[in-house]
Amino acid sequence: MPRASRKSKDNGNTQLNEGDLPRSKQPTIVERGKKFAAYDKRGKLIILGYDRRIVQEYAYAQSKI
Repeated sequence: MPRASRKSKDNGNTQLNEGDLPRSKQPTIVERGKKFAAYDKRGKLIILGYDRRIVQEYAYAQSKI
């Protein structure tokens, strides 16, 4: 009976932090129903919308300013 391969598992689907901002300064994205909200590190609402990608891009752009 062949032994299981000891090679590492494929981690191709893992999400890495590739943003320009440090983790502590990145906005928090929260999903509520069909809407997405982005909050800054102080808890202030940055943007509210239906498309996560747009909300995330806008929030990151505002955080860099």
